[in-house]
Amino acid sequence: MKKRDFIRIINEEISEFDFLGNEQYLKEQEIVDLLKNEDFQKQFICDSLLSINDYKKTARNTKIKIKVVESRIGGDWEDDFEDASYLTLEYYLDIQYLYDQSKEPINFTLIFDSDNISISKGGYHDPGRFGGTPDTDIEPSGEAYYTHLNWNDINVALFTTDGDEVEFTAFKRAPRNIQNLFVMEYTKDYIENNTMGIEHNSREFNNISKSPYC
Repeated sequence: MKKRDFIRIINEEISEFDFLGNEQYLKEQEIVDLLKNEDFQKQFICDSLLSINDYKKTARNTKIKIKVVESRIGGDWEDDFEDASYLTLEYYLDIQYLYDQSKEPINFTLIFDSDNISISKGGYHDPGRFGGTPDTDIEPSGEAYYTHLNWNDINVALFTTDGDEVEFTAFKRAPRNIQNLFVMEYTKDYIENNTMGIEHNSREFNNISKSPYC
């Protein structure tokens, strides 16, 4: 093989290798740029909130898929009604979001966490009565629920799949009620399933209404 042919082949191999590497970099950078885009973020928030309305409950299921990566909840919520005052939360989600029907879904991570979510606890407890006869003994009974849970105490962060944080600009600029709705949409079921329910006539549950944001 002539020297010039050998050099040509080597250069072609290098060119092809660089092209493939650069193509992957450009694809990853395109995803990062999209995640940073405020319009993209706002659309994700709105698509997340669509499932709040019963007649649109399929919206999130078809566009947004969620995988819980890590979760932990704590606090003093099990204490007596007058003593319960806070929750702690770590809730890490891998999100697959079909932003554009003509393209592949966008993957990223959402983190909801807090060391101090303000709560109030309500309900009742009847210790029952024993010592009589089977006919007169009364089993203990009761019910406990949140009468107040401050959704605004829960921090929200957006990350790439590589672990780089992205400024969640649309969330920070959204009205307070939209922020609370968004947090509630992703964390309410987890909190209730692992602690206790939220009183449906509590001010936090009823006073969060949608605005013309979406």
